[in-house]
Amino acid sequence: MLLQYNEFQRTVIYAVSLGGDTDTIASMAGAIAGACYGIDYIPAEWSDACEATHTAKQLADKLYQIVSAGHDDSSL
Repeated sequence: MLLQYNEFQRTVIYAVSLGGDTDTIASMAGAIAGACYGIDYIPAEWSDACEATHTAKQLADKLYQIVSAGHDDSSL
């Protein structure tokens, strides 16, 4: 059943299935899986359903630019 989903999706689905504080657990697991697998693994319908996706993408792009430039920028 889970084979129809990619690694990112399976990680989040599994985190939710654990029960307990599922929104926190799934968001942390999703953040780690997203960093590991990359944005291409996050289904558009999932990110479209999240609040502030556009802002998060802008901040991630800015962070990437800072890190790849190799200097400190305190404007975040």
